[in-house]
Amino acid sequence: MALADKYQSVVDAANQGGVTDLNVQEQGGVLYITGVAPSEEVKQAVWDARTAMDPDMRESDLVLTIGVSDEGFYTVKSGDNMTHIARDNGVSLQALEDANKDVVRNPDRIFPGQKLVIPRAS
Repeated sequence: MALADKYQSVVDAANQGGVTDLNVQEQGGVLYITGVAPSEEVKQAVWDARTAMDPDMRESDLVLTIGVSDEGFYTVKSGDNMTHIARDNGVSLQALEDANKDVVRNPDRIFPGQKLVIPRAS
């Protein structure tokens, strides 16, 4: 069994949690999984998937390195606007617009279901 197949549930947990920069690479009989989780909860869910496979952590064929983003994410709901989202998350409107300039072309037109980056408040 290939290592990628063996640890597919860990990769699935990472994908389901929205882990970004996910990289799965096998080298020298070891599977390296790296990425950036959007929250501590998602990071823990990925580790839980790993622990479920090997509760005693005896396997030495997996290196799991999942960091946590210093940015949060927000899914736009009906009636939202950028000003209220910025205020509710403790960031300036300009910082919110700058963090989402690749996703939101017109800050006056956001749509339910859009996923926005919430930058860390400075």
